[in-house]
Amino acid sequence: MILDKELIGRARAGDLDAYCELVTRYQVNVRACLAVRLNGWHEVEDLAQEAFVTAFRKLDDFDAEKAFGPWVRSIAFNLLRNYWRKHRAEPVGGAEELELLIDEEVGLRYSEHHESDTLAALKLCIEKLPQPMRNLLNLRYHEGLSVGELRKRLNVQHSTLTMRLHRLREQLRLCIEGQTESYNL
Repeated sequence: MILDKELIGRARAGDLDAYCELVTRYQVNVRACLAVRLNGWHEVEDLAQEAFVTAFRKLDDFDAEKAFGPWVRSIAFNLLRNYWRKHRAEPVGGAEELELLIDEEVGLRYSEHHESDTLAALKLCIEKLPQPMRNLLNLRYHEGLSVGELRKRLNVQHSTLTMRLHRLREQLRLCIEGQTESYNL
């Protein structure tokens, strides 16, 4: 069996068959590492192929004294992180929708119009919130503090604050859905 070091040397000299042998040796491992982190087989195939193409392009920068497998996997993981960044899921029912509901509720509070079922439910649900959650709601959506400003004011980590905001929106969503269902019965 030919050593990876020799195949790398031949591949650097332009021997594509030598590089194909490296791909054959490590493709299952690279695909497996990606497959456990991705949902779709097509994404796995695309990223694995891109990892080997990138490795081929950077072959002259690779230290042939080191193991090829971990190096090509590290390239695949970098590509995977970029993929996740580009394909980050957009939250549904996020801050924008809640802000619109709150703005409508505030506007109706000072108008002669009747509250809609949803706005009436929002008002009731806000009143049911524990005081710390109402304070957070007020700071974020009434005073308009950014997540960074809130984090500093409340002295909490970013992930803690975003999780609290997520839970607050989710609790309001569920409460509003429950209230509007009872209105429609």
